[in-house]
Amino acid sequence: MKRRALFSIWLTAIWSFLCLLLFAGATYAWFTFKPYTNVEPMSGTVSGGDVSLLICDTPDGEFDTSCTLPESTSDGMLPVSTADLEHFYKAMSRDKDGITLTYNDASADYIESLIHGTVYLKSLRSLCDVYLNQADLSFGEDPQLLSALRLGLRFRTKEGVKQYIFQLDSMGTVAEAVGAFTTAEQNVVVQAIQGNGTPIYLADPAESMVPYFAGEDRDKPDTPTAGQRALCRIEEEEVVPVEYWLYLEGCDYNCINEVQSREVSLQLSFAGATGRR
Repeated sequence: MKRRALFSIWLTAIWSFLCLLLFAGATYAWFTFKPYTNVEPMSGTVSGGDVSLLICDTPDGEFDTSCTLPESTSDGMLPVSTADLEHFYKAMSRDKDGITLTYNDASADYIESLIHGTVYLKSLRSLCDVYLNQADLSFGEDPQLLSALRLGLRFRTKEGVKQYIFQLDSMGTVAEAVGAFTTAEQNVVVQAIQGNGTPIYLADPAESMVPYFAGEDRDKPDTPTAGQRALCRIEEEEVVPVEYWLYLEGCDYNCINEVQSREVSLQLSFAGATGRR
């Protein structure tokens, strides 16, 4: 039977307001949460061939259509900025207008500020292209959070590493989100810092999820087909680690105090279609 692997992760959090100001004129959000994790098993059909895309929380465990989400080590969420999911930076000082002047390198302990984990995908019986399953993706409906959050994904396949940073704006109506400039340049993230903490900015690399959505066979509802762009390609029987990050991009125009005391839910879903050489 053809099947689609759906990685459904629900993280429900009640956000507690801790502090409005870190420095005079600060505009970054600062709050904590208590994550509740649960994976709901779902099954479907993979189009284009007899292929099964399966998932597991360990590379040598029992692969199925669902798995338990590894618990995040985070005790709270703080805004961070990254251009590569390797180096993370936190704001240190700002001027009277709320523009960040210096940053601190938080790469050694960034995990404490966000949701992070790894799961594993495996393709049976066939080459498989992996896409996001739009129908089962959910990041909640709060416009402020959707505007400020980022989702990072990294796939390590035999063909190489595929890495993405996604905006979540397309996952809801974000017109009601409010914002303020907290950086000297617009639409940037911190790429590095100088010795005195002065930032070196880079154009925001985050992109829309839309091109990576799986298609759907009109004659067979709930049957995924190839989308515009595949996230990665998995060889037959290959096990691929998928590392994920959910974080507040501190340089985002909408990552300000108003994003505090919000509730977020996350459902992440992958779909597979037979890959073709």
